[in-house]
Amino acid sequence: MPTDFIKKHECGQQWTALERPDICRLTLQGKVTLEECRQINQAHLEYARDVPYFFYLIDLTSLEDLPPAVRKEASETVKLLPLRGTAVKNAPLRAKVLARLLLTASNLFRRGPEANPLVFVETEEEALAWYEKRRQQIGGEAAA
Repeated sequence: MPTDFIKKHECGQQWTALERPDICRLTLQGKVTLEECRQINQAHLEYARDVPYFFYLIDLTSLEDLPPAVRKEASETVKLLPLRGTAVKNAPLRAKVLARLLLTASNLFRRGPEANPLVFVETEEEALAWYEKRRQQIGGEAAA
């Protein structure tokens, strides 16, 4: 795992960090609690003050559940974040469904360079390649 973190937080069983230049890593495992969700949200709002935008790299390999209250709380915060793309790595089907539910609702009114498209990837390398393409899109659309 890269060690060039601007900040990192352990939130109960969950883990998140802001990595240079613009990637927010998030690992969710087990059943995410509302308290853990609130800690993650606070960390991500803090990260948003440190960079103009960031990409999510979310590992859901060991996620068991995101209860409805957690999804609602997370979705409200995601709406406030300067996200420009989300890559979900190694997600089993249930985790993919939960990620799509959470991120689709929070992305309803975002368009162009402000959008937060969601992709599912098998490897970190796929995510990093997608981020590079997305950075070019953002730059091109922002200049247009």
